[in-house]
Order: sequence, then C-alpha cells, then structure tokens
Amino acid sequence: MDASVVRVDIRRHNYRYAGFVTLALSNGREVRVPMVGTVAQWLRPGQSCTVTLEDPEAVTFENYVLHTEVQIWPLFSRVYTHQRRAPLSDEVLYEYKVLAREAQFESDYEAIVELEQYHYASDEEILARWYCETCHVYRDANVRPICPTCGQPMRFHDLKSATRASRFLVLELVTRAAYEPRFVGYVRVDPPIPLMHRRLPDGQVERNIRERVFPKEWFAHPFHPARQEDKDRSWWELQEEALAEARSPVSRLARVVVHPDYRVDGFGQLALRALFDWVRERWVPEMRERKKAVETIAMMARYNPFMEKVGFVYLWDTASGRPVLYYPLDEEARRYIQSFLQEDPVAREHSGRLYRPRFDIGSPLSGPIVLKEVQKAYTSHLDLSRVSGAVREVLEAFGVRQRVIQKYVLRGVSMEIEPGSVVAILGASGSGKTTLLRVLYGALAGVAEAMYRVDGGEVRVPENARVEALLLNEIEPSFGDAPVAEVLYRLTGDASLAIELLGYAGISDAVLYRAPFSELSTGQKERAKLAYMLARRPNVILVDEFIAHLDRRTAVRVARRFATLAREKGLTLVVVTHREEVLAALSPDRVYVVGYGTFFPLGEVPERGFRVKEPYATYIVQGKKRWEIRRHPTRVRGRVGVIGGGQLLGSVEITGVKGPFTLAELAEHQDKHLADPRFLEAYARGEKLYAWELARPRAYVKPLPVKGKKGQQTWVRLEGGSTGEGASGGSEGSRTQ
Repeated sequence: MDASVVRVDIRRHNYRYAGFVTLALSNGREVRVPMVGTVAQWLRPGQSCTVTLEDPEAVTFENYVLHTEVQIWPLFSRVYTHQRRAPLSDEVLYEYKVLAREAQFESDYEAIVELEQYHYASDEEILARWYCETCHVYRDANVRPICPTCGQPMRFHDLKSATRASRFLVLELVTRAAYEPRFVGYVRVDPPIPLMHRRLPDGQVERNIRERVFPKEWFAHPFHPARQEDKDRSWWELQEEALAEARSPVSRLARVVVHPDYRVDGFGQLALRALFDWVRERWVPEMRERKKAVETIAMMARYNPFMEKVGFVYLWDTASGRPVLYYPLDEEARRYIQSFLQEDPVAREHSGRLYRPRFDIGSPLSGPIVLKEVQKAYTSHLDLSRVSGAVREVLEAFGVRQRVIQKYVLRGVSMEIEPGSVVAILGASGSGKTTLLRVLYGALAGVAEAMYRVDGGEVRVPENARVEALLLNEIEPSFGDAPVAEVLYRLTGDASLAIELLGYAGISDAVLYRAPFSELSTGQKERAKLAYMLARRPNVILVDEFIAHLDRRTAVRVARRFATLAREKGLTLVVVTHREEVLAALSPDRVYVVGYGTFFPLGEVPERGFRVKEPYATYIVQGKKRWEIRRHPTRVRGRVGVIGGGQLLGSVEITGVKGPFTLAELAEHQDKHLADPRFLEAYARGEKLYAWELARPRAYVKPLPVKGKKGQQTWVRLEGGSTGEGASGGSEGSRTQ
C-alpha cells in the first residue's frame, strides 16, 4: 500500500532501540508503526513509501514491511556459513553458522559495549552512556550501572564515540558450545567523513584528495553537524539538522571489532562480507542513495591484512598519517580506483597494497632429513641406597632391587622428512615420541650430549638446517619479565613482524601484546612459545605435545593456521600430538607411529596384499603368527598387506621362505604358524608345505575395506596410496610366487 511519512517520534535517551513512525495510508487512514530510532530518524515528513501490514489494528515490530527507495523494515538479517577447511585435503574441519543482523535490541548494544572494549583504537576509556528512567540522569560506564539515587538498573543510551548517524551490524553465533560467547563481533557504518586530505611522502599535504579520484558530488552532502556554539542548540538538535542533509553513494566503515578468540578464524573477513551485503541492499547508513563504495581509515590495516583479503584497496594516507582504503561496490567505483592507481605517481609505487608480510624463513632445507635404522636405548641404574629402610622394605616386596635396566626406545627407525613438509608423530605416553624428537634435534642442532645422540644407525641432515624445538621442561624459550611483543621485537628488530608472528600463533588481542609471559594463561603461553620459535626464523621446527593445553576449537584454529604457514613459507614442521582433531587440522604429509621400539607410517597401504583366513589374519598383524603356511614358495619380499574377512587389517614384511616341510616337521613349529594339524593335513593333499617368514607386523587402528573379486585368489593388488582412507583391490589371480 502506498503511504507517506507524517511524523517520526523518538526519545533521546533510548532512540537507538525505540521509536515510532506515523504513516498516512493511501486509503485515508493513519497508522503508527514501531521502529528503532536509528532508522526512523532518517525518514522525513512527506517522504513517500510503501507499507505492507499484516494486521492494521495491531502493528508490532514483527508484522509489517516498509520500503522507501530501498527496504527500511524489517532490518537486515542474514545467516552465513563460515567453514574452516583442512590445508591439504580441503575437507571441512568445522563450521559456524553466524547470524549477521542490524542491532535492534538494547541487549545488542550491551554486547557492542562489551566488544568495544577489544577495540583499542577507541579514544574513550569509558565507552558508553546510560540513563535512569526514574531519576532522569545519565551516567558513563562500560557495563550496565545501578542508579546511585534509586538503585535501579540504568538503560543503555549510546556509545560515546558514536554519532546519531552511526548504525551497527552484530555477529551472533547461531549454534555454539556452552563456553562460547553469543556475540563474536560487530560492524559500525557511518557516512563518509566531511573532508579528507592526503599526506605525500615528502610531507606535503594535498587537499581534498577524494575529488581527484571520485566525482565531487559523491561527497557534496556530508554528515557534518555544526559546532555547538549556541548554548540553546543542543548536540541532539545539531545532529538532527545534519541527518536531514546527509547523502552519499559512499559509506564509511567506522569499526569492525571481532572477539580476540575468533580473529584467527577469519571472522573479520566474514564481518566485512556481511557489511558489503548490508550496504548494497539497504543503502546504509542514510538509505537515500545506492552505494558505490565503502571507505575506511584504519591504522591497524598496516599490521593485519584481513581488509585487503576481502578486496579493500589502499589509496593514500590522510594528512595525519592514517591509511585510507576503499572497497568498490560496483564497476564505476572500480574504474575510478584503478585509474587513480595507474595515473598517480605515488599510488603507482604501492599499487594499492598496504600490508606486506614480513615473516620469511630465508632458505628452506636444502634436502631431506634422513633417518636410517636408527637405534636408541636407555640405561638406568636402579639404586635403593638413598631410600629409607621402610621404603626399601616396601619396594623389595614388589621385587624392586638394585640392578641395571636397559631397554630399546627406538629400534630400526627409518624415515625421510622432505623440506617444507608437515610430519606428525603419534604414540602412547612413554612410547618414544619425545626420544625421536631429541634424536632429530641433536642431529639438526649438533648437540653432543648423550641423550640427543643415536646408539645405532644414522641421521643425515642438510647443511643449512636451522632448528628450533619445544620440549617441555627441556628446551623452551626464555621470555623473562618483558612484554611478549617486546621480546619478539628484540629477536626480530621489527615491531610489525612481532605482531605478525603473534597472529600466526593465535594471539590477536592487543592487550596480550604488552603482557609479560608470566601473566598469560597456560594456553596463551603455549601460543607465545610458538611465536618465539618463529621469531628465530628457523627452517625446521620440532614441537612435543603440540598445542596440548588448548581447548578443542582453539587447538584446531591454531593447528590449521600453523600448518598453512609452514607450507606457505617452506618451513619443515615435525610435531608430536595425541589429538585427532589437531591431526586433521594439520593435514600432515606423513604420520608416523612410535610404540615401544616399533616405528611405522600410519595407514600406509602396500601395493599388494594376500588373503588369510580368520582368525589367522588377525594373529599375523598382532605379531602372534610368524609363519604363514602355503603349498608354494613366494618370491615376494618386503611389506605386504594382510587381508582377512574382506578387510585390510594391517601389513607385515615377508623376509624369506623355509621348506618344504612335512606335516610332522611342521608340528615341531606350531608355535610359529599356530595352524591346527587337521587343517594342515586337509590343506596339504599329501604334498609338502612351505613357510613364509613374517616380521614387523603393523595393525591398522581402523581396518580398511577391500573391494576385490571373490574366489580363491591369494594376492590382491591394493590401490589407495598412503592416506589410509581406503583400499580397492584388483585380483592378480590365484597364482603364488
């Protein structure tokens, strides 16, 4: 239905979230519709509009739609799916459902005040103003205060840094864990600033720089309240006059604030994409002209690339030295920006880029790290001489006496770690994971101490190796009492790089930059240590129990970011972890399992496998069965798969063949083959039999399905690579080799 605006009613103290607009309908009736004051105040008496009313007799916030040239009500609201993917496989690790909507309720503004405290560029220490509806007084505070006169909770009035023209978009988690916040960020949009000048590299100031790039009329009607010189004209009235005149095809991004725990997860970019949709569709803030571009003045854009990642283009610095970036919303704005970048001599130098990554490891490893048949044993002397008689008596009751204990921790370890690869080490506590990292560190760092040297085999490392390691209570960074950012600055000589490294490690809250290491939480300390190692610019990093102290979601964020960085920079990363979600986020190139003297790549599928009846196939991968009895010998040597019950259960090495044996001779070796004598007699058919010798079995954590042809085939060719995600089988026939 056609209508026109008759009157706008808002009250100063709660205009952000309450107001009314009276409309004259084309049928001669008037209707009063509720609306937030931040939107209603832009409407002018006599302005034409269209309105759809579900119930003209009872209009609520939820049951009408209002358009002028653009939709005014209901407010913008959209759900975004925010996915985080594995670095290599591109599989979805986890996702968020995020509701981006224009702030409407008082509780939305309370959340904005809380989030605003993470926006350290704010000039205000006390961010918000509150109002008591009983006593009619205002009070400044960062959380909802109690009125000192009547004792009642006060109502939100406004953010002290905002103007009446400011509009806010909040980001709300649709589904979240119990410990996650409801609101994770917000965006504030204002009209463009009235005037803008450029500071040139030589210090000179070029006035009205925007008029060199865009049409002059784009900025001809700014939101520019007059100075409050007349005491009879209040701030409120002066802003009212400015609201009536403001219009521009450019919107200004005045704030984008994201909760620090979610910055590393790309929520800043998500907030900006939601902003672009909001501005395009609703012509925010004043709803009078279709928007062609978004401008922003953001000092932090020098130190964080998230704005440029979504398409903001750097054009110049203001006269006060703050960088200005623009996002083109249509092709016309894009042409103006590109023309300026090509024609302006200063702009040609930077080509529209502001942020430039500083982290560089120098040269990656010049070759692989090679371990060949590495052995490492530990010897300990059990000495009871320093315990009391009572304790000695208890220990001896358990059979503990003075003696020498020797055991192999690593035995026959062979592996190659390619330059720039991500390698994960798995294993139970005490299985030898840390010992393996010690051996690697000893070879890479040239450490001569016995605990870092191998007892047998060899470790070959490239000559240009530069290693950093994190072994708990053994090899750790030393921060001292200085702020963490200061420590990294001293290591790198570059304050911007120090902040960049903290970001890579998952610390994005500026308050933590100035905190000494001792003030950080356990999880923050763990991330700070990662940043410290990066600051030393190694080309190899070894980490024991990688990010073990972080909660599940934070651990996945950091692991994904760190693995991506390693691959981008050519950094070789070897980590020990026991967490499946971290393993998935790392997307390691290789995964190895260490287990009390055993060592093997996880899930590596051999080229071929042989079928064995159950339960004997299980006995083989468990190491209980060392001979496989067959009618024919085989020429196959090396590692092969063991297939039982239609599944690839694991693998084993065929090291040789013995025989032929009679049944009587095989009976002497039943502990090796475990076969029932009656089965062997039926199987032999009067012929002698051969024993395939088996060694070094490996059972898969999860058996893999094998799609092979049914029948009596012995050998099956396996296809599935080394991912351990599946294997398909094609028969090689029933022949034995």
